[in-house]
Amino acid sequence: MKPSDLLSDELDQIFCMLDILEVMHERLSQGKPVNLDDLKRIIQYFKIYANHAHNKKEETILFPELKRYSGFQSNDIINQLKSENSLAELYLTSLKHIIKDVKKGSIQAKEKLLTLLKKYLVLEKTHLHNEQIFVIPLCNQEIPEDKQQSLLNRFKEFDEKLFGHGMQHKFHKAFADVIANLQKSYYTKN
Repeated sequence: MKPSDLLSDELDQIFCMLDILEVMHERLSQGKPVNLDDLKRIIQYFKIYANHAHNKKEETILFPELKRYSGFQSNDIINQLKSENSLAELYLTSLKHIIKDVKKGSIQAKEKLLTLLKKYLVLEKTHLHNEQIFVIPLCNQEIPEDKQQSLLNRFKEFDEKLFGHGMQHKFHKAFADVIANLQKSYYTKN
């Protein structure tokens, strides 16, 4: 496995959760019911996994390596991605608070929720697409082959520090199960 393979796997999992979030947004837009506790869990997933694991791994490990080997060529895209990560974090924090007001029945909060969910979905899908077309190829092309294993080891060390020794795989499995259950709940014709 190469570092880009690990990153691609992470992106795939995040895309799956974004697809579920998009279905939930569509249902809410149509006035159909959505379990707000499911929505809270999804927001929490993005805060923990996308922002605190995936994004921080890129920002602290991958991006400095890309800058080291590709120089100024990667600076613009890296700066853009970091900026998008910050904006996504802000959106998620706001969403978490808005859900509480939606649960209380606030119509204004529901409208804000719909607007903010849409903004988050557009931002995050564009962001991940840019990672697929720019960051993954840069990782493969610019970081020397003899440095790839070291980079992968640093990714794994980061995950172990965050999740605990040997827990990263269990975390991925648990969220794969969560995704599968949410897909069953939201990919129906209800």
